[in-house]
Amino acid sequence: MRRARGLLPAAVVLTALLVPGTASAEPRPGTAPPGTATSAATSAAASSAAASADDDPAAQGLKRTPLDLTGGAGGVQANALAPTTIPGASICRRYYIFSYRAGRYVSEEQGYTGSIHNMLRARSSAGALGTWEHFNICAYNGRTDLIYIQASSGYLVSAEYGYSGNSKGMLRGRGEWPGDWEVFEVWSDAGRYFLRNQATKGWVSVRVDMTGSYTNMLRGNGASAGPWEQLAFTSVA
Repeated sequence: MRRARGLLPAAVVLTALLVPGTASAEPRPGTAPPGTATSAATSAAASSAAASADDDPAAQGLKRTPLDLTGGAGGVQANALAPTTIPGASICRRYYIFSYRAGRYVSEEQGYTGSIHNMLRARSSAGALGTWEHFNICAYNGRTDLIYIQASSGYLVSAEYGYSGNSKGMLRGRGEWPGDWEVFEVWSDAGRYFLRNQATKGWVSVRVDMTGSYTNMLRGNGASAGPWEQLAFTSVA
């Protein structure tokens, strides 16, 4: 069972009920068109092949990729949680996170309340970037291809796997310690990045099929690395 989370000490803070939206008719990448018939054997074989590919992203042509946490004027800092007892914590670099599919930058919704407080959504244009769009990407156990993310609220980004329905896997700033729900692998293909939860192997997706306050929310339970999962990281100068 996940432990209860309290408030972070003031020293680690950097800056600064809605209902689920409805799904559109747009199919998820990799799904068969409506009405396509397949035999049970074909379906089973396809499912087995898909599961194998998902377990090994290299089979999809992806590469495990370290992020640059060492350069950029004003972008690099000592561990944002220092002084800390986090095992292997090293350095962080402040980035904007951009979703190619949504065409927007990711923001932490600090104005939301309740169970969706600090939800991550790709909703900001390039001309409207502020502190809610600042994320510290931090090396985990000395590895820059295995990271945790600190949002501008000072909390770590958690994938809420204890939630259900449309909210399952919601990413939001509420963690205090990089555990199963907070640690992500970094993969790339043709210069575009993908994040996958280390424990569940769920890919971080930008849900362009959601509406209202859930529009373009980030969830950590994508089945594969497709267009909804493509991200870019731009250093905050």
